This record gives sequence, structure tokens and C-alpha cells, in this order.
Amino acid sequence: MLFAALWLRQQRSQRRLDVEMRRRTADADAEVAALRDRLAEAARRERLIAEEAAHLAENRLPAMAKALRHPHVRVPAARYPELLDGPGGKAFELVLAGVSSAVLGERRRVDGAAQAAMRGATTKLQTMCYQLQTTVDDMLHKYDDPELAEKLAGLDYLNEQILRRLQVTRVVCGAGAGLVRTASPLRALVMGASSRIPSYERVQIVDHLPEPVAVADRAAEPVAIVIAELMANAVHHSHGSLPVEVSLHQAHNGAVVVINDAGIGMNADEFGRARRLLSGKEDIHLAELGDPPRSGFAAIGEMCRQYGVAVSVEPSHYAGVKAVVFIPSELLTPVTEEPPIPAPVSRPAPAGPAVAPAPAAAADDPPALPQRRNRRASDPAPAASGGVGGPANRAFRDPDEAAARMGALQRGTARGRAAEPGSAPEHDSERDSR
Repeated sequence: MLFAALWLRQQRSQRRLDVEMRRRTADADAEVAALRDRLAEAARRERLIAEEAAHLAENRLPAMAKALRHPHVRVPAARYPELLDGPGGKAFELVLAGVSSAVLGERRRVDGAAQAAMRGATTKLQTMCYQLQTTVDDMLHKYDDPELAEKLAGLDYLNEQILRRLQVTRVVCGAGAGLVRTASPLRALVMGASSRIPSYERVQIVDHLPEPVAVADRAAEPVAIVIAELMANAVHHSHGSLPVEVSLHQAHNGAVVVINDAGIGMNADEFGRARRLLSGKEDIHLAELGDPPRSGFAAIGEMCRQYGVAVSVEPSHYAGVKAVVFIPSELLTPVTEEPPIPAPVSRPAPAGPAVAPAPAAAADDPPALPQRRNRRASDPAPAASGGVGGPANRAFRDPDEAAARMGALQRGTARGRAAEPGSAPEHDSERDSR
């Protein structure tokens, strides 16, 4: 009996030991399986992090750098969003933000240095162009030679275009227009702006203002630059046989200049970019203006921001582009007595019978000579011949006619000076204030 009792106790102990061993074995197996799963997960996440790092370097960072120059470019998202909440994903986002900040800072530094260099260069060039204008004016008054006068007129016309490009570059680079003017009649500003662009003869200007208004001195030159740039854009993007319509209108709180062309229009993206630039709310970077630089809209936006002028663009009725320049009333002053409108310099016109009567009349009556305003001969056109007519529909004299009379004007001026030795040629105050 004792042996049987001991055997039973031993069997019970063995069973308990076997159960404990099986439990321990199961626990060990479970721990091994858990470790194996954790190792597999770690290996998987390591692979995902490696692939995410490659995605960051190959796709996200280059796209981010491009998006800083072109806002329409989309930066790819993370390839594995599950990593974003972990330390690896957060580290990748920090890298993206840090590189973006560093690139922006470097771009600003480099662009600022480039703009400073451009400001210095354009200032010197602009001064030289003004000196050239003075020399041309002096020669026009000194020499009584129609052929020379025509060539000097062409030189002055080319110099005006160079000055316009220099002014636009200065504005884009953070400087002023580099010119101070007195208050100027709006229609005279518009006509003068047309003389600064190529193919100005295609510009048709009509004045619908019920009463003449002038642009205040602080905004006169910026408004002239804005209108000249929009005219140049319209002429450049339309066929050489198509006119560009420019009209002046009164608004309830200011004045409006509308520039319509029948040229190449813009798509929705181009209109969007143009409106952003014209708003003046975006920072201007030289590298974003293209090659060659397209700085017109950027310069217009900067001047609109500084002076309170507003410019909008939309499709025109001719499938081209219509630009509307709004000049608020605080930049306008009334004109009690409007001076004659200076005609733009034209290309040299051949001498002919049409020019002959002008010098005789000028020689007979030297005080009645057309006065030199804004560096050009001015001569109000009669209403019967399509000149400045009633207040509802004022048109301007043909620029080619002004060019044809320039030689006669210089001869008459020389005779007038000969008749009055003590007199000096009259210069426009705008010219002298440059």
C-alpha cells in the first residue's frame, strides 16, 4: 500500500511537471513568435523608411524647389502616410521644411544681390540716355537741316524705347521710375506713352472724358509707364495689320483707360498668373521672369501697389486681351486749360509737297510756332480733320503727320531764333525736371 501511495504521488508530480513544462514551452514559443513578428515589422518599417527617404530625395525635394518658383507645381505627398505619426515621418517633414526655408533664404539673398546690381547698372544707363536726349534736343534746335532732323527724331524715338525698358527694369528691381514729372493731362500721358513703344502707329486713341483731367505729379510717370507697357504688350501680341484700341473714360470715383487688342489671347492659367502679378501682392524674383525676362506685368503690379492704381485683364471682344487701368480720383486733378497734345515721334518721313507750306507759315510768324513740349513738336489738330473734337469723342492727330512736319518745325524755329537773337528755345518743364 505504501508503495502504491508513493507511486501515485510521483505520478501526480510528474503530471504537474509536464503541465508546467508544456506551459513554459508554449510561453517560450509565444515569445519567440512575438520577437519574430517584431523583427519582421522592424525590417518592414526600415524598408519603408528607406523607400520614403528615396522618395523624398528623388521626388519631393526637387518638386518643392520647383514649386517655390512655380506655384502651380504640386509637391508629392509622402509615399507611406503611416510613417507620418512616427519619428521617422516627422523627421522627413522637418527635412522638407528645413530645405524649403534654406532654399527660400538663399534665393532671396541671391535675388537681392542681383537686383542691387541691376539697380546700379540701370541708373547709370538711364543717366546716359537722358544725356543723349539733351544732346538730341540741342542738335534739333541748333541745326537747320530737315534730313538731320528726321534722323535725330528716329534716334530720339529709339532712345525713348530704351528708357522705357530701363525704367521697367528699375521698378522690378525695387527702385523708382527715375523720373519726376509735373501734373500732366491724362490724354497727353496716354499719347506720350504711345510714343515709347514700337509700332505706335497702330495705336488708335479716343478720348471719351467729358472734362479733361490731369494725373498728379507723384503718379504721372508711373501711370505713363503702366499704360506704355500695356500698349507694348498689346502691339507685340497682335498681328502687324491689326490696330490696338485705346479709350479714355470717366468713372464715378476716378478715370479709366481701356486697351483692347485683337491678338493672341491667354488661357486660364496665364490670366491667373497675370492677375497675380498685376495685383502687386506677390514678391518679385528675377529668376521667375523667364529668359528673356518678361517684366512688364511685374513692374505694373509694383507700381499699382505703390501708387494705388489698379489694372485688370480679361478676354477682349476680339478674342485678344482687354486691359483696364483704373486711376482713382485722389490721383487726379482738374485741368482748367489743356495745353496742345504732343505728338509721338515718328519714323523719318520723306520730304514732299505736303511739308512745304509749313515752313513758310512758320517763317512769316515766328511767335506762332508750335511750342516744344515733352521733347517733341506739338500741334493741335483741327476738329474737322479728325483732330481733338467734342468731349464725347476726341481723336488724336496722325503721328505720321507730326513726323512729316518735324523738319519744317526745326527750320521755322531756327528762323524764329534768327529774328529774335536774345530768345532761347522753350523746353518743357517735364524735360528739365528729369
